[in-house]
Amino acid sequence: MVPAEGAAHAAAPAVEIPILYEDDDLLAVDKPAGMVVHPAYRHPDGTLFDAVAARQLARAEGRPCLLHRLDRDTSGVVLLAKTERARQALVRQFEQRRVRKWYLALVCGQPVDRQGEVCQRLRRDTADRRLVIVAADGQEAVTRYEVLAMDARWSLLLAEPHTGRTHQIRVHLAWLGHPIVGDVAYGGGPPNNAGSAGSPDAAWPRRQLLHAWSVSVCHPATGAPLRIQAPLPADMATLLPAEWHALCAARWREEHCSNEPDRW
Repeated sequence: MVPAEGAAHAAAPAVEIPILYEDDDLLAVDKPAGMVVHPAYRHPDGTLFDAVAARQLARAEGRPCLLHRLDRDTSGVVLLAKTERARQALVRQFEQRRVRKWYLALVCGQPVDRQGEVCQRLRRDTADRRLVIVAADGQEAVTRYEVLAMDARWSLLLAEPHTGRTHQIRVHLAWLGHPIVGDVAYGGGPPNNAGSAGSPDAAWPRRQLLHAWSVSVCHPATGAPLRIQAPLPADMATLLPAEWHALCAARWREEHCSNEPDRW
């Protein structure tokens, strides 16, 4: 978890971030791809936290606390606590793995199995600390996935991480042989000559097409179930056929209108 007092950049120029949900305890925002979540050495300002903190300051509200992160080029739902009571309650839910998160990933190729579970330990690559690799001496990491749609080139997957390791979904899907489209670091880059003039792949995505689509928590004050969804970003939405959008909507209703505790 990322404590609010760890950042001191609330005065950064305001950037409007879409609000997905807000009440007195909790704030959920839709992070755009390309934005770093929290200030760090290489990114001291212009982050998601800066934008949200500036918004709260303008509203004469206290500084929020980030509850989790997304990679810079991953879009979608990010949760922030607005009170210390809410922060403590939500931290407990994360620690007890009671928070559920679903991602949409556009991957290369067509998985053989329509659904499955990847249980491969992960650790930092000692040759390049920016990357993560599958390794027997790594930390436990579990990702469930389901194929929602596919064509001759790409497949749309719904992925649910059961652990929260860095780059987990990206590395697990690459390990399956189906890296995320646009994820150059893990094998999802364009085919040969994709960037040449006139190539059908000249517009190959320049970021991993991974979207934090939905989060399910118990409300920190009332305990009531709360499910928050972020709409598909434009770069993913324009690549998906209309029928794939319909499948996403149907899958959302199936997942979130069911009384079953575990759909998988």
